[in-house]
Amino acid sequence: MKRLILLFIHCSLFALLSPATAAESSQGKPNILLILSDDHAQHALSCYGNTHIKTPSLDRIAKEGMRFDHALTPNSFCTPARAAVLTGKYSHKNGVTRLNQPFDGSQQTFPKLLQATGYNTALFGKWHLLTRPTGFDHYCVMKMQGMPMDPIVFEPQHKWIPWGKDTKKTFNKGGRKLEGFNNDAITDEALAWLDQKRDKTKPFCLLLHPKPPHEPYLPAPPKYENFLEDVTIPEPSTLYDDYKGRTPEAIQKTMRSNLILRRPNFKKNIAKFREQKPNITDKELLAKLYQIYIKGYYRLVKNVDDNVGRVLDYLDESGLTSNTIVIYTADQGFSLGEHGFYNKQWMYEKPLHQPLLVRFPETIKAGQVCSSMVNHIDLAPTLLDYAGHAIPGDIQGQSLRGILESKAEKVRDASYYHFYSHGENNLPEMIGIRTSTHKLIHYPGMKGKYQWELFDLEKDPEEMQNHYTNPAYQDMKEELTEGLLELINDLEDPVDAPNLVKTILP
Repeated sequence: MKRLILLFIHCSLFALLSPATAAESSQGKPNILLILSDDHAQHALSCYGNTHIKTPSLDRIAKEGMRFDHALTPNSFCTPARAAVLTGKYSHKNGVTRLNQPFDGSQQTFPKLLQATGYNTALFGKWHLLTRPTGFDHYCVMKMQGMPMDPIVFEPQHKWIPWGKDTKKTFNKGGRKLEGFNNDAITDEALAWLDQKRDKTKPFCLLLHPKPPHEPYLPAPPKYENFLEDVTIPEPSTLYDDYKGRTPEAIQKTMRSNLILRRPNFKKNIAKFREQKPNITDKELLAKLYQIYIKGYYRLVKNVDDNVGRVLDYLDESGLTSNTIVIYTADQGFSLGEHGFYNKQWMYEKPLHQPLLVRFPETIKAGQVCSSMVNHIDLAPTLLDYAGHAIPGDIQGQSLRGILESKAEKVRDASYYHFYSHGENNLPEMIGIRTSTHKLIHYPGMKGKYQWELFDLEKDPEEMQNHYTNPAYQDMKEELTEGLLELINDLEDPVDAPNLVKTILP
């Protein structure tokens, strides 16, 4: 009888402690926090050398983990870049090649694979993949861009109307309205899930997708309405580029979504400046617009950093820091006035490079910097690797675990890029290869000399000189072309670029 009483007490205690015990047993698998911001230029963080703003929370991740100096996007546009992160596959394999193209939610994604192996998965913030999210136990998302103030979010219980040509007026009906500035409200929701709503008997995989620093820049985050107001930000050296001998030269009069001077969002500002000075030159106008643009952008970056800090503080206060992998990145890089550009899409260095910071205490040595090329498609296999999940054979990326743990120096010698054009007479298709020293870009839809660009990144990091027809670069041209064709073949990308093939075939 005494033994039965003791056994009852033991079983009762086990029942009371079982959630904690289960949580402890799950600690063999790390928690995962992937923060994917929107349009965050790599050079807009102080840990990457920016001296005009300070990003202490993001710098903290870099200081306590690894900073990647060459994290590249395979397709510099919001929708396809996000699909690449989820699937670990290039655009031609995951089916999302262009902006606002529906994502096939039935396909394999890393959250779906983690969910099946016991992870509690959640998604908060900007979605921009049109179809209802799959692979998440909970989601709280803005379907497209989301309003800067009081955004409408959708959760599993809400009806889902996909955005499309015929639903532009109805896709955002229903849902739930959050109060306050977009990113502040979304972070509140994510923290509430972490603290109160997640299943604490399981490891978590949380995807947090801030909308900033994507436009609009007004209204600014309340805390930063006047940030940099009385400061003149130094201009990039290539702000007044004339594109001589390079592809943008052919289309600069038709570009709308890339040139600061032609950006529709600045129409009111341009009208105001012309009214004040009717004979204002384009150079004078561009100088004024640049200050408006860059200050609005930096105000949003500060808001991103503040909210990242809130999440890092919660991990500390909840005892979760040591067993949580934290990754900060963006869907692509961004041009901050370089070449007179606003936006992304091009294969030039600024839109090609996004920030990538990774922290995992006691596993990833603090203060490391990786100078080798990595890619968005590498994130999915890396997280699966750390979660102890076999990496499916059809994933095209490589696990970065070896690099993160100082057991490998690189996962590739060359990076592939394929942008599928955007808008009639606006942005052309681009297919390219980047090595550690050179870059070759082919524009299949362009004519004559504007079909090709070859840059020497060591001698010309600003990409001002096209060496494609330079006899001194003939051997390099052939080497890069062969390398590009090899990547196209290995990755099974069905490109339609007959002039690319002709360059090396007899």
